[in-house]
Amino acid sequence: MTQTQDLAVGKTGVQKYSGLGFTGKKMVHPPGQLLGLLVGMPGTGKSSFIQSNPDAFIINTDGTSTTNPTPQACIWPGVTQEGQPMDVGGSKMVLTWEEILKKKNQLISLAENNKERPQTIILDSLGPAIQLMKDYVTKKMGKEEWKQLDGRRAWDDVYDGLLRFSLDLRRNGYGFFYICHLVNAKIPLGDDRYTIRPELTITDNFYKRLFPMFELVAAFESDWVMESKQVQMKGIGGKPGPMKTETTKVQKYFMTVNDEALAGITKCRVKLPDQIELPQESAWTSFEGQYISAQKS
Repeated sequence: MTQTQDLAVGKTGVQKYSGLGFTGKKMVHPPGQLLGLLVGMPGTGKSSFIQSNPDAFIINTDGTSTTNPTPQACIWPGVTQEGQPMDVGGSKMVLTWEEILKKKNQLISLAENNKERPQTIILDSLGPAIQLMKDYVTKKMGKEEWKQLDGRRAWDDVYDGLLRFSLDLRRNGYGFFYICHLVNAKIPLGDDRYTIRPELTITDNFYKRLFPMFELVAAFESDWVMESKQVQMKGIGGKPGPMKTETTKVQKYFMTVNDEALAGITKCRVKLPDQIELPQESAWTSFEGQYISAQKS
């Protein structure tokens, strides 16, 4: 039977192209193996969220202390009581891109030898990582200062290095998330008028290079809400007294991919709820459950 006849009798893509690849098969990455970006204003729970993932390895370029009350992720470098970066074993260190590349090679070796390893690598955050890359490129080019380099070529090297870093780990089976801060930027409208709009703290050029590759770009938000609960009062003689309603102000944390104010920044390949509430101790588990549920729908 000729190929034309095959098509006429209605052979499926699986039958026609079985020797080339996969046809008709749904292929999705689990949440921990996505390539993604997590963004938000300071204090909106980004770091606390990633620290709640027990299968994550966080490269702490921010050099900050933990924010989650019960951190479960593996974090490097640590932070001394004096606020200095701390290497494995407790010795003080100077964090450079060369040190980060050594850690990447260690992770790749674990994967190649099928050793116990984390599932998700997180770069927290992009701003300090870019500065480390600039220092690395300057040194590699044999210069003492960044301003001595050809600007366009040097920035290309920075962008390519950061992108290659995540792709090398992805090729070895890891998920990868970048963390980036948002700031409120004042946008002039003319006639002494302006509007406030959230913007990323990385350049548009860098984001445009990364954005098409991301499977998820999620934003973090927080809000203070009033919560009420019933409390048993003490009665006379130690007996239970009447119930009383107590109201307290509580900070809540959320993830969203559907905020209109962040149109053009956030994206997702599955249909997530408008907001996912993220309890600090179980933030990753809450997101993971919602993402897997959305994949199945």
